[in-house]
Amino acid sequence: MKQSNDLLQDVSTLDFPPAVYGHTLPEIEATLQETVERIFRDGDGILLSAVNARTMKAYTADDVKNRPNGVGAFTQHSDIPDAARTVWLNYENAGQASGVYLEALCAKAKVTGDKAIAKLAARTVEAIATLWENAAHISHPNGGEGRGWFPKPYLGIQNVKDMHECSMDQYCDVTLGLHSYHQTLADEAEKRLIEQIVVSFAEWWYDHDYAGIYFGKAIWWKRLKDHPVAAFFLYLNALAYSWNPCPKFQHGFETWLELKDGMTCGTEPIWICMNGIPLKCMEQLIQLRPEARVYWLRAVEHHAQLLIAAIEHPKGLNRTYETRPFAANYLSSAHRLLPHLGYDAHARRCLEVCTTRQYYYHVRRGEPLANLSERESGDDFRDALLTECHVHWLAGYWGLKAG
Repeated sequence: MKQSNDLLQDVSTLDFPPAVYGHTLPEIEATLQETVERIFRDGDGILLSAVNARTMKAYTADDVKNRPNGVGAFTQHSDIPDAARTVWLNYENAGQASGVYLEALCAKAKVTGDKAIAKLAARTVEAIATLWENAAHISHPNGGEGRGWFPKPYLGIQNVKDMHECSMDQYCDVTLGLHSYHQTLADEAEKRLIEQIVVSFAEWWYDHDYAGIYFGKAIWWKRLKDHPVAAFFLYLNALAYSWNPCPKFQHGFETWLELKDGMTCGTEPIWICMNGIPLKCMEQLIQLRPEARVYWLRAVEHHAQLLIAAIEHPKGLNRTYETRPFAANYLSSAHRLLPHLGYDAHARRCLEVCTTRQYYYHVRRGEPLANLSERESGDDFRDALLTECHVHWLAGYWGLKAG
């Protein structure tokens, strides 16, 4: 489908969310908060990953004309039901979006003391727990899944029985969000529930030798030598061990400690999340395993510099995707850990530029259509308003305020 001047445009003609989110940071924050709850929160309490910007609703099969039965989509070969292949983006990153939003809500509640925000956070935890509980009953002919399995819920959190795919970053943002809630708002019962969930995550990954399936391909995460994945598995094992000290989690931590150099060997920006996730994980590891503080901070500095490069000189996967809201969140963590290097100013600039709706699409508006790959140009992807852009902005904003 061509758009004006062969450039990607803001395709929405609806009144909400507005074309202009705000002229000041508080105005933008208020619009984003309302948008998340009105547009992205589904009836079961989990956040959608994206919506069709033309309707501001979850994608339907009728919206996706050029991906019949998922042919040509990212999910064409995924181990998921056929009914999910065309509408996959609705819940592709539902866990990540919900985890980041939970982190933002915890920071906002800390700063404002607003009980209504605390209730929104509790509802998010409840939805995450529902997905976790429903997924525990999934079985796979190859012997996978079970307790601790947390799939991408492509048809919603109440219908996950045939969902056999996930990725490391999905688990990571959920864990970070639950940990934030545990530290700030959780009552004793909620703390015990969160501990059960996170411990089961650590057990699941350990028992599956840190391997999984995503987009129809097996991923052996331990074999990705030049990948920052070690950041999450170090954090996950350290956190699980803090709540349930046992040889398994200590061994898991030591396994990834031997692979830690994969976190800092890259010299070019990767995908924005892969350079941002280590910052969030290092922030927690400094508290959980302070004996390695010097190395954790070295990893922070390494990835913070790559994040700056990614937003100033986009390369690789960042070339066509909107990344500034993501960067604002990640750089707020860098600022908390390295407070005198100006990362707060970089984060604030990322926040300040995102004044209009066009900054919250997955694929950057103004991008030439010719620059998109065949999969990116599909009706299922090209004009998606992305939840993560909204919640990362919120997490960055409130993260700077909470300190």
